Amino acid sequence: MKKITNENPEKDGSSVSKNVSRRDFLSLSLKALGGLAAIELGAAGILFLRSRSLAGEFGGMMTIGKIEEFTPGSVVEIEDGNFYLISTEDGGFLAVYRRCPHLGCTVNWMENEQKFLCPCHSATFAKTGDFNNKLVARALDYFPVIFEKGMVKVDTTAPIVREQHLPQHVSYPG
Repeated sequence: MKKITNENPEKDGSSVSKNVSRRDFLSLSLKALGGLAAIELGAAGILFLRSRSLAGEFGGMMTIGKIEEFTPGSVVEIEDGNFYLISTEDGGFLAVYRRCPHLGCTVNWMENEQKFLCPCHSATFAKTGDFNNKLVARALDYFPVIFEKGMVKVDTTAPIVREQHLPQHVSYPG
């Protein structure tokens, strides 16, 4: 064992001597490395989950486009507004929030299956945002759709919470 001493005791008026065994040094080093690894894994996990969820910021009234630009039965992702704009077969419009009401993950539109899917826990939602299975307890939230001078506008100030889809959630021009 080597004795470690302060070589220059005159400067601060103290003399320090400490014995550190190789075992203590290695143990302390491994604990420090383990702590750093835990911090890195925790940060990576947080970043992974954050990338799958939405920040929750809303921007007010958004002009999306002309009414006639949307094909009946289509679903269009509006990334800036964090919602999907659904043009119903009968000429109505519905804007559903992209955030899953269960875990807050971003739902994806599955064109081939004609449904929304939450990648975090595989919950599915109908085209109207209504829940398809018992993994979630309610429908996707929605935003009010307004029509002004032939344009489709969506008020993204705050999502409207709903238990299930109802016909009055769909807006019609005119």
